[in-house]
Amino acid sequence: MKRIFISAALILAAGGIAAAGSTGAFFSDSETSSGNTFTAGAIDLKIDNTSYYNGVLNLGTTWTLDELNNGSTTLHKFFDFSDIKPGDIGEDTISLHVNTNDAYLCANVKLTSNDDNTPNEPELLDDTTTGVGLGELAQAVNFLWWADDGDNVLEAGENVISQGPISAIGPVGSSVNVPLADSSTNIWTPLTPGPLAGNTTKYIGKGWCFGTIGLTPVAQDGFGPVGTPGQQGSNGPDFRTAGFTCNGSLLNNSTQTDSLTADVSFEATQSRNNPNFTCATRTCPIVTTNILLPGAGFETPEVTSGEQWDIFPSGSGGWNVEWRSDVPTTFNSQNRPEVPSLELHEGVLGPSADGDQYIELDSDWNGHVGSLDGEPASTKIYQMINTVPGQSYEIHYAFAARPNTPANDNNVEVRWGGNVVDTAGPTAGTSSISWLERTVMVVATTTSTRFELGDIGTANSLGSFIDNIRVFTQSCVLN
Repeated sequence: MKRIFISAALILAAGGIAAAGSTGAFFSDSETSSGNTFTAGAIDLKIDNTSYYNGVLNLGTTWTLDELNNGSTTLHKFFDFSDIKPGDIGEDTISLHVNTNDAYLCANVKLTSNDDNTPNEPELLDDTTTGVGLGELAQAVNFLWWADDGDNVLEAGENVISQGPISAIGPVGSSVNVPLADSSTNIWTPLTPGPLAGNTTKYIGKGWCFGTIGLTPVAQDGFGPVGTPGQQGSNGPDFRTAGFTCNGSLLNNSTQTDSLTADVSFEATQSRNNPNFTCATRTCPIVTTNILLPGAGFETPEVTSGEQWDIFPSGSGGWNVEWRSDVPTTFNSQNRPEVPSLELHEGVLGPSADGDQYIELDSDWNGHVGSLDGEPASTKIYQMINTVPGQSYEIHYAFAARPNTPANDNNVEVRWGGNVVDTAGPTAGTSSISWLERTVMVVATTTSTRFELGDIGTANSLGSFIDNIRVFTQSCVLN
């Protein structure tokens, strides 16, 4: 405390001397910080695209790094094909470049048209509802999106984001926002969600098929994007296949002359000081009650035979059964029963996916009491569902290959309103049952819709297993 008082006295003394002499300046000190500046950070998203059509590089939908619209001299399109045929297939790898700062990344897809144009005579044989907004092409062109490593190939282990027809978005004018990297999502590193680091390049694979799309991922080659130093040969569908297949043989003439258009956009948003950002997503409350008829899960009728399997009349469990139309009606001098049966198993070859029973779609002519073996018994099962035109629905089912059977025995297609919307298989059966959960988005066009699953493998009474089928109503709203 004493030292403080002394210091104060000295200051007063110095001031007194200056006043007495009337000579000098006041004591002073100046510290200046010059050129203070705020400069806003920048986020710049640029995109390039490499496109293949039927396995050949397509320059019309390929471009180098650019803006998609504003700032670009060219309106770039991810698909622009005017004469596609059933079975046509395409693959694009979209390269997303986020410059300077860390950023969240979102995508948006909007269906802008799905039209019947000027129907010709073959189309009118299969399609009597024509006009603007009444086309079938959006239901028949299936898309596949995945987190790619830049080589234009769907490889084992790469994260599939979405699969299905573009009509699953909803009626014309509907759109869906897809989180690519936000506070709760990162499609490239699903276990560590969050933004992309600045000056980062990421890739999205986009496949399309005019028909039924099937996933056939190929092995990783370790080379990454085309042009990577040390890469041997080349990459892309022209060299390694696209990693998925396309089957247009099940389409009819209803899509002739039809057209669809869609908008695809991407948006980057700063992540710093924005920790809880999420891409505007669809909120889809799912009706928890299965809208299929009671018993659709194959738990009834109950299998009571000692063999742990049996056949039941068409209509059992709410499922109508039909024979596949292209298989023989006689076998070993015996005629096929006029009405097919539902073949249910209760653990005879392994556990079910849900409950304790499942169905085999390649059924049987006379059940476990009969003497026939290997007869052509492929069936399809269906229900007529009350639906709302324009409403989206979500189909779930479990598929398994019959153990110890070749791939051609295990092949299933799913139809919605007569259109193929999904296939499972062909898949070879291993030594035990392995269930695979399948999910398909569909849209209703009528007030009553036929929902069908059918065996399309070898017709020999040995075939695919199906279980736990559900159809949920989707009420999707962008927020």
